[in-house]
Amino acid sequence: MTRRTRLRLAVAGLTAAAMVILAAVALQPALRLLGRTLVVEDALATADAIVIVAGGIPTREATGAGLYSRGLAPLVVLSNNFTPDRVRELITLGARRLDYQGESRLVLEKHGVPAEAIVALSPPVKTTEAELKLVAEAARARGWRRVILVTSPQHSRRVKLVWTREAGGIEGLMALAKEDDFPGEGWWWKRREAESVLHEYLGLAAIYLGVSKYLN
Repeated sequence: MTRRTRLRLAVAGLTAAAMVILAAVALQPALRLLGRTLVVEDALATADAIVIVAGGIPTREATGAGLYSRGLAPLVVLSNNFTPDRVRELITLGARRLDYQGESRLVLEKHGVPAEAIVALSPPVKTTEAELKLVAEAARARGWRRVILVTSPQHSRRVKLVWTREAGGIEGLMALAKEDDFPGEGWWWKRREAESVLHEYLGLAAIYLGVSKYLN
């Protein structure tokens, strides 16, 4: 490859990168809207239980414990997030003491939620849809009329949608755990936040397409 060819390729690469940056800048209003659209937060009221939607340990648990300490509900519900084989192997080896549900329970208790106030559901779940279906069944069995659902901002719209579909009239109020500053300015430049947005929109699409059992 000649020097002139290398120079042309470098210029072409820099030009393409500049065009991508300019396009992102021009699309910033739309990108901000995409982020904000994922976020649903409700005015909270007293409820029968606080549900910690699986994921985000320890922030969601800390948020739920704070709501419990405010007297918004007498119970805190933990689903049994599926524990993969690699984590079980670490537990067996003694390198890790607890599974995900055990860690969630420990965080709640450390934040002042008494053991008797924690409702730990036994069946393991892999997806948000399966998890909230199980919580809704437990709520109906106990005669609950309203729950508070604690999750991350970017996950809240999908949780609200799934709960509305599964709960059969049991009210679900969204409470946000501030796991990060989402939807922060420039989320599209941050790899994890961008991946999270893409994941949530894929999850929403999967619900409408009826294939959500494949996405968590």
